[in-house]
Amino acid sequence: MANSKVSLVRRVKTDSGWRYYPAAYAANGKVKPGVVVADGGEVKYPSGHYALRYYQGTRLIVEALKGASPAEAEAKRIVKESRMSAMIVARDAGIAIKLHDPLKQETLAAELRRFLTDTASRGSLKALEAYRLACDEFLKVSGRQYADEIVPEDVVKFQKTLADRGMSARTVSNRHTNLKTFLKFLGYDIKGLPKPPRYDKTLPEIYTDEELNALFKAVTSPRESVLFSLLLQTGVREQEAMHLEWDDIDPKRKLLRLRSKVKRWGFRLKDFEERELPLSDEMLATLKTYKRDHAGTCTLIFEKEGKPDGHMLRTLKQQVRAASLNCEKCDGCLSKPKECENWYLHKFRATFCTKMHRNPDIDMRTLQALMGHSDLASTLRYLRPAENVRTQLVVNRMKWF
Repeated sequence: MANSKVSLVRRVKTDSGWRYYPAAYAANGKVKPGVVVADGGEVKYPSGHYALRYYQGTRLIVEALKGASPAEAEAKRIVKESRMSAMIVARDAGIAIKLHDPLKQETLAAELRRFLTDTASRGSLKALEAYRLACDEFLKVSGRQYADEIVPEDVVKFQKTLADRGMSARTVSNRHTNLKTFLKFLGYDIKGLPKPPRYDKTLPEIYTDEELNALFKAVTSPRESVLFSLLLQTGVREQEAMHLEWDDIDPKRKLLRLRSKVKRWGFRLKDFEERELPLSDEMLATLKTYKRDHAGTCTLIFEKEGKPDGHMLRTLKQQVRAASLNCEKCDGCLSKPKECENWYLHKFRATFCTKMHRNPDIDMRTLQALMGHSDLASTLRYLRPAENVRTQLVVNRMKWF
């Protein structure tokens, strides 16, 4: 039977020049970092890199693994040996195996572009940027070119790099989840991946009535007043608000229609979920007045020089800072420019969801539809439990025995 043995060697610099020596293993089967077997004993050479040594027929092949850690190199050796053994068994059994052609195989960079394009086509623009950040970082850290080169140790290295950079456990966990989505897209078996770091889960954040009163009292611009009111009273996402047009308002039915605008603006709703949102009489009157007195010729409600306004978050931060509503405690307030982390657009969405849920006339299925979620679990993540004042009233009314 042909030889399927694959050895792990290390190329090191000796007094006689560069040499290949077998990698040294510990009793538990792990590779000893930087240690090789030379001259009948173990010698440590910190400088060098690992390589795989095997035969293709009578031809000796040495495949360099530059930048690979001891664990990564051993994982590559096991995979290579398993594949070679399977090929030999299949050949002896008369089974033809089609090998990957490196010249035709898609690189990870090309696969990532395809994945991001697919994400953008679904209208998940916020997820698009999150996926891009996580996956670009992973490709840079791992140094892999093809999907079949990825080993679980690459993910461990990825997490460690992010943590060493000072990222919180929550952020590292989120990046891990985004990377895992890409690996699933590649058809990679994610069952063997390491777990993401654990972190304390926080409650959903919503604006208090005091904060909302202070904000709307401070905002003098009609445009920003309408924008923040609409975000609060409909719970629309930022991208949805950016692409709202006057034709989306149905004054007779008192509805706001959310639709994709692919041809005109290249915008597609998340998960292709079109929906209709009720508008209060007050909100509808405010929109009519704003259109009459302040709207220009553009079809967009919140346009910026004839285009969707991509700086709504910056506008909110500026308004809050000008009104002295910054908390002056968070990292954003302590940096320059001061951008308080307590104020952000998505918080309006959670506030809408929670306030609607606390209304006894709204059931969860209706709330799920208003939020545009495909599952109830997503809606639940936006709900903040009742505050102590509310629960205290309930507790005081209880008869415990």
